[in-house]
Amino acid sequence: MAKNLSGFFFFSFILIHLLALSINAQPEFLIDTCPNDSGNYTTNSTYQANLNTILSSISTGIDSGFYNDSFGQAPNRVNAIVLCRGDVSLDVCQGCVRNATRKIFQNCPNQMEAVGWYDECMIQYSNKSILGVVDTGLGGYLWNQQNVSDNLVDEFNQELQSLLTSLRNTAASGNSLLKFATGNTTVNFQPVYALVQCTPDLSKTQCTECLDEVIKQIPACCQQRIGGRVLMPSCNFRFESNDLFFNPTPDSPPPSPLLPPPAEPPVEGNNNNTARTVIIIVVPVAWKNWRGGTTMNLIDPSLTSGSRTEMIRCIHIGLLCVQENVASRPTMSSVVLMLNSYSLTLPVPSEPAFFMHSTISDMSSSVAYSSSIKEADRTKNDTIPLTANEASITDLYPR
Repeated sequence: MAKNLSGFFFFSFILIHLLALSINAQPEFLIDTCPNDSGNYTTNSTYQANLNTILSSISTGIDSGFYNDSFGQAPNRVNAIVLCRGDVSLDVCQGCVRNATRKIFQNCPNQMEAVGWYDECMIQYSNKSILGVVDTGLGGYLWNQQNVSDNLVDEFNQELQSLLTSLRNTAASGNSLLKFATGNTTVNFQPVYALVQCTPDLSKTQCTECLDEVIKQIPACCQQRIGGRVLMPSCNFRFESNDLFFNPTPDSPPPSPLLPPPAEPPVEGNNNNTARTVIIIVVPVAWKNWRGGTTMNLIDPSLTSGSRTEMIRCIHIGLLCVQENVASRPTMSSVVLMLNSYSLTLPVPSEPAFFMHSTISDMSSSVAYSSSIKEADRTKNDTIPLTANEASITDLYPR
């Protein structure tokens, strides 16, 4: 047992260290669109110089959740907007925007117009005027692969529509700094959470019209799904069942009772007993969330600037490292290979050591990506499984 315990701690240390390192990795956009119909610029052109200037200004100058700037003279004038999710802290916002200014330049190397979304922020630049203009032409859908139960579809749709309408009204009534709202409802005793947001340069009427437009996309995006979102430059919404995906604020709903409570701090005493207690607590929570399709609940909300897919892959590898059968655990060299080769298929972990049996049934959940509402602007169509019930994890790669 002592040998197995030492091995567990060694692999746990490596896992935590690698998870921390993944925060500093350049994350992929959820969606990005680089339309060619707005024109292209050439290397070392005036437009590129203006774009470099404005992206540098944004990355160092943002001091709130919304920022807009323009630089240069027509026809080489660059206009840019960044919007952070209304519930994230300023430091998280700034980190997200710094990543976005680098990534948009990499992914759209010569387009005069581009837009990209992370979970916590959005960036858009264009040679056209974009401030105070409702833009619903570029965007995309994301959805959860799990369906609402057939007998609950009508109730779910009705409650969701009512919730989104209420949140739309609240967000549209916001001020010139923030037009954002979160809330929740209940369907068959299960919580459904939702978030809506407009860029705050829009008027109340413009925000309302924009959100009406994105909410109308539900049949095309995520009809009968337990979760989904529509992202457009001027506004967006997201909803999820049983997944509190936004940070609570004084006006937001309380955390779902389905989320595991935080573990009690260990008491001082025998180190081996304390370590064993920690393992007995942690491994079942890793495992239950993995099998239950709620892997994202394991990730600290403060770890927002890294790739969620990489974090989930680290958790996957961590579960392989604590398999009950020692022979099934990967070697250190195998772990290194798994972490460096995203094309490598990871085996599905079986019940780990130290696991206390439960009655959780197998579930599967994934998020499918469709990068643009306009078929001509479509750039990605990948699926990222989020549970151990899938044989592999397909990551998003730069173009």
